[in-house]
Amino acid sequence: MTDAVAFDHVSRHFGSIRAVDDVSISIAEGSFFAMLGPSGSGKTTCLRLISGFERPTSGRVLIFGEDSGAVPPNRRPVNTVFQDYALFPHLDVRDNVAYGLMVRGEEKARRHAAAEEMLSLVKLDAFGDRKPGQLSGGQRQRVALARALVNRPKVLLLDEPLGALDLKLREAMQDELKALQRSLGITFVFVTHDQGEALSMADRVAVFNEGRIVQVGTPEEIYQRPRTRFVADFVGSANVLSPDICVRAGAGSGWASLRAEAVRLVPPGEGVVQGTVASRRYLGAVSRVHVDIGDAVIAADLAAGTPLPEPGATVGLTWDATALHRMEEA
Repeated sequence: MTDAVAFDHVSRHFGSIRAVDDVSISIAEGSFFAMLGPSGSGKTTCLRLISGFERPTSGRVLIFGEDSGAVPPNRRPVNTVFQDYALFPHLDVRDNVAYGLMVRGEEKARRHAAAEEMLSLVKLDAFGDRKPGQLSGGQRQRVALARALVNRPKVLLLDEPLGALDLKLREAMQDELKALQRSLGITFVFVTHDQGEALSMADRVAVFNEGRIVQVGTPEEIYQRPRTRFVADFVGSANVLSPDICVRAGAGSGWASLRAEAVRLVPPGEGVVQGTVASRRYLGAVSRVHVDIGDAVIAADLAAGTPLPEPGATVGLTWDATALHRMEEA
């Protein structure tokens, strides 16, 4: 499969700050690729390097195999959906969508026809005459998508476009974005700090930390087999077990991750380790119980309806040996 985008040992420095530090990565054509990480981890700078709004300090950004170093942003086969949507409040929805075509010199009838086609694609056929201020947050997000797609980019860059939406609408838009990407068949590069967004939509995920990529893989690989303690803690908040705890559990020395849903509560004196219930939280489908085992606190997710021990109660914890995933030391 052809690479839509490739980073070849790319760095971007701002003075002494290494915003992107020797990143190499390949993004397959037609894939939905997520860049996941906390604020300041370098993911948005990577997006700007693809769009051309930033230039590498060193290394190369290749777009469909060609070095993009000398290609200005308006000549690249990419377009961006920004977090704040950046719609023009004085233009109606149709002209917002058609704006890029107007800049390119397309005649009015042609650009309006193209805008209507894109509005139909994002299910806003009847909203062309409205102003952005008359739309909901989800509708404005769709207008921003239509405006980015009307120029027929080969790569669509999305910079945390769902961050301003409420939870229910955000989840609905996740499904719509994935369905849209599949129907169009173009490459989506999605930047987010939300693990749920990345895991639910992407074909592959790159986890960023301090300007570097610490792991790349499918959502299942990232979640089930984190490579480092950072990935285990950031993606899904796994229990990170120290070498001492692994020895106590009879699993040998070394760092390991253990997902909360794999941990079961058993009567005192039974199980792998013993501890005291420190707290419990009702989360709807599950309840999360935190158990203090002396030198660490282990979380266990229990299905809704499961009787919960009171804080201060002594319990045992157990899990299948296959649920323990070995990690690197870092």
